[in-house]
Amino acid sequence: MAFGQQQEEEDYSQESFRSAWYVPNGAVLQFAGNMGMLSVGPHYTSLNQRVAVELLAGFVPKFQSEQNQYLLTLKPIYQPFRIKLKSRHSLTPLRAGIGFSYHFGDQYSFSWHDLYPDGYYWWSTRLRILGYVGSSVNFELKDRTKLVKNISLYSEAGTYDLLLTSLIKERGLRPRDILNVSLGMRIGF
Repeated sequence: MAFGQQQEEEDYSQESFRSAWYVPNGAVLQFAGNMGMLSVGPHYTSLNQRVAVELLAGFVPKFQSEQNQYLLTLKPIYQPFRIKLKSRHSLTPLRAGIGFSYHFGDQYSFSWHDLYPDGYYWWSTRLRILGYVGSSVNFELKDRTKLVKNISLYSEAGTYDLLLTSLIKERGLRPRDILNVSLGMRIGF
């Protein structure tokens, strides 16, 4: 470097780090909802907070099945609008999406092998397609200089591909037979 020239400095500021695509806007903790009895993961928001994506690691304890189960869910969410309630409170009346859950473990497979004729079962036991709809109440915190800037509490009703197919094919089932309810909390950074 010649005398008088300044080396361009990298921007390692906190704001620059937060704007990087791989840094989440928040974190989620969810109870139930076909994504595990308990699931947790990062939350990413874009497009004026209308579109969000969560990557949730879920856990189902042994008492619900023969052994502990682990799954990973990609959960896109569309939130078209918010309703302002008070100066720092709002309601998101509609949160909806279609996601995918991947189940880990030897008991799950992408195919049915030679147990059944080709085409007998059309689904994989390892991958589920999920649908969900719900709402949230959002709270902006007073001191926005802290790490946590807001908290949202949400609930959702949902189902997955096999249950929806069963509802269509079997006459005795009702919508309430295939729906589940989940509760969650998101903290925003």
